[in-house]
Amino acid sequence: MRNLEKDEHEMAARRERMLETGFRIFAEKGIEAVSMQEVAAACGLGIATLYRYFSNKPAFVIAIGARKWEEYFDEVEAEFARRGGDMMNAAEELDFYLGAYILLYREHPDVLRFNQNFNGYVQHERATDAQLADYMRVIALFAKKFHRLYEKGRRDGTIRTDEPEQTMFNATMHIMLAVCGRFAQGVLVRTENPEDLTNELMILKRMILSRYVR
Repeated sequence: MRNLEKDEHEMAARRERMLETGFRIFAEKGIEAVSMQEVAAACGLGIATLYRYFSNKPAFVIAIGARKWEEYFDEVEAEFARRGGDMMNAAEELDFYLGAYILLYREHPDVLRFNQNFNGYVQHERATDAQLADYMRVIALFAKKFHRLYEKGRRDGTIRTDEPEQTMFNATMHIMLAVCGRFAQGVLVRTENPEDLTNELMILKRMILSRYVR
């Protein structure tokens, strides 16, 4: 008799190996340049096995994107709790979350490189809302955190809230993420050492804070 619990554990472990291997190769070589056959070979699996878990390449890529941003969200939340984030005012929270993107750039530039490729890939593949559902669920977690910050700012007055929430979100988190991504990919400035551009990102953070912190 088969051990169903063991089978499920092995399937979950195999799926994780596929996601991690795919992420590593896509971040290094670009999503468009890597075939599913190449990913399967790197996993030590046959292509048919890979397709049993993921129906096609877009499904695989989107699953990787959802997983990586979920891991980042959990990492940020753990650090937020460690620093006593619930006791921060809105200005302190804004400073923390902007800084979290700089930390992502320094410690996980591969996530940013993957994300830069991801956005272009899903547009090129014309991924549907249904295909992107799990990914958007994770991205919504970041929007919810910003909404909490924005509402706290309304109450404590430590940040400006005279601009619409979405405008402020775009001008803070989206701008920081976009620049971190470009730096990680070497699009704006080429460097062998990620720390080389940390100072520039700190300047950008201070510029954003100077606009929004009262």
